[in-house]
Amino acid sequence: MSATPALLELLSAVPVFAHLPSTALEQVAAMAKDITHPGGHIVVREGAGAHALHLIVSGEAAVSVGGAEVAILGPGDHFGEIALLAGGTRTASVTAASELRVLAVDAVSFLRLVRSDPTLADTLP
Repeated sequence: MSATPALLELLSAVPVFAHLPSTALEQVAAMAKDITHPGGHIVVREGAGAHALHLIVSGEAAVSVGGAEVAILGPGDHFGEIALLAGGTRTASVTAASELRVLAVDAVSFLRLVRSDPTLADTLP
């Protein structure tokens, strides 16, 4: 995906990316996948493996834990940042409440970027 100023602004608002230098942020933008989920689609399932961070571009997503809705997310919100740093399993399910467009950054690509430049690890929370 091309690193437009709007995309870079969206990514820099995510805490895990906020302190990355601009060149690294542009690389994150290039690895981001633009995905649209239909309303009702379960984007991530509680207890499943965590493999990507999702940044909401448009639409809304319902977050539930143990089947109980705990939050509604919208444009600019994100979920799955722990997947980028620690892996593990999802602590909540996230379901598209309407058509949901997200930018997905997979953990493998992101960690490869961090390993390619050891100084980037110092910028991560």
